[in-house]
This record gives sequence, structure tokens and C-alpha cells, in this order.
Amino acid sequence: MKEQPIPDAAERDPAAMELARIWVAEHGLHCALRIGAYDETPIDEARAWGMMLADLLRHLGRGLSDYYRRDPVEVVDVLLEAIRDELATPSSPVEGGLVRTREDDQDLAHPKAH
Repeated sequence: MKEQPIPDAAERDPAAMELARIWVAEHGLHCALRIGAYDETPIDEARAWGMMLADLLRHLGRGLSDYYRRDPVEVVDVLLEAIRDELATPSSPVEGGLVRTREDDQDLAHPKAH
């Protein structure tokens, strides 16, 4: 399996947590998402994910424009168009569901005080 490197800041920060992993495998997209990371905060998690996706879009746009020597505004426009198209007419169904991890089970065994 080909994995991406962990960013230096994530390696240095003991409070860092991975929020998403995305793979192309068996001719399809597969992902693992950490849902509930904002449970103990006043932050609306849907809004936080929206902000992260926007930030990811900017990073991806910059990376693609550098790699392919294309105009960054044009690249982001193409990305946004692809997102709109995929949301309107999905190329594949969303399958799967929430899965508890060992860490989740430990959190349930040792609830945090509110």
C-alpha cells in the first residue's frame, strides 16, 4: 500500500489527530473519517468539515496548478465544477457506515467529565 507521509507538524504535536484517510482500491474510492472529533467542543462539526474541505480544495488547487503548470483559478473552477457534478449525479453509491474503533471503545469505558 502506498501511504502519504505524515506532516511534520502532526508528528510534533502530541494532540494531533488524523481526521480522514482516502484510498482508491478495488476500482473505487474508500475512506475512513473521524466523526465526533468535536463532540466536547462548541464547534459545529458540519461547519468544521466544510472549512476543512475548502482548505483542502485550496491546497489541491495550488498543488495541481504547480504540478501541471495551469492557472490556479482555473484549476479550482474545474474542481468546484466536478464537485457540483458529482453531488448532482453521483458516479457511485455511498456505502458503509459508522465503525467504532478501539479508541472509541476506550473513550466509552472511561467517559470524560462534562
